[in-house]
Amino acid sequence: MGLRFALADPNVIIGRSPNCQIYIDNASVSRQHARIDRDEEGIYLATDLQSTNGTFVNDVPANQTIIKDGDYLKVGNCIYRFLAGGNIEADYHEVIYNLTIIDALTSCPNKRFFNEFLDREISRSNRHKRPLSVLMIDLDNFKAVNDSMGHLAGDSALKAMAALIRETIRREELFSRFGGEEFAIILPETKIEQAVILAEKIRSIVENYQFDFESKKFNITVSIGVATTEGDPPVTMDQLIQQSDARLYLAKNSGKNRVVFQSMPS
Repeated sequence: MGLRFALADPNVIIGRSPNCQIYIDNASVSRQHARIDRDEEGIYLATDLQSTNGTFVNDVPANQTIIKDGDYLKVGNCIYRFLAGGNIEADYHEVIYNLTIIDALTSCPNKRFFNEFLDREISRSNRHKRPLSVLMIDLDNFKAVNDSMGHLAGDSALKAMAALIRETIRREELFSRFGGEEFAIILPETKIEQAVILAEKIRSIVENYQFDFESKKFNITVSIGVATTEGDPPVTMDQLIQQSDARLYLAKNSGKNRVVFQSMPS
């Protein structure tokens, strides 16, 4: 499945620079390749920004070119289809897309989307030597909740905890359900110090929250493993996940309800 981008802002820069609103990690795309503008009447216009390989709307060079529903936008060697709001096909693709990337219980992005997102961010980190952190979060003694109160209580706790953590995440970060009672957060442009601060904040919020299911109140804690790369030397997605997982299991084996962190070796 290809990438999907929402044009939320009235002016959007597309390019290979990490500072672009739509970042495309492709060698055929210039650092600042094209701009999409939305005027006061809601009309979208595409403009090439003197890119190397050009920007085209339906194979016509783009220069303040109006983009209509169903048009094709070519940026370098990458081709996208413009689907306007209210378009039935767009709504259909939205539903199908969400089914493939959203966890039904918690409404968080799932592991598939986590992997796609991390793969892009790893490439960006390695290419531009930028910091990138990953948090692996696991509920402590979650089996005891299921055994003593039932799986519905466990599901309720997962949903409540996901809602708690989601409130701490910035727009450019990703919070996902990794599987079972394990969650993960991707933090672009975040050094180890800032990642640990966030991890401790999450740990404290969960520890002090009183969960409630059918008038029964209970508490849960989490263990968190943190791993960070600075992009030099380059790392793989598997290496960063394995490192954060190793820190997570060390936290679990060291008494739980704690954060353990580690930068990737330089």
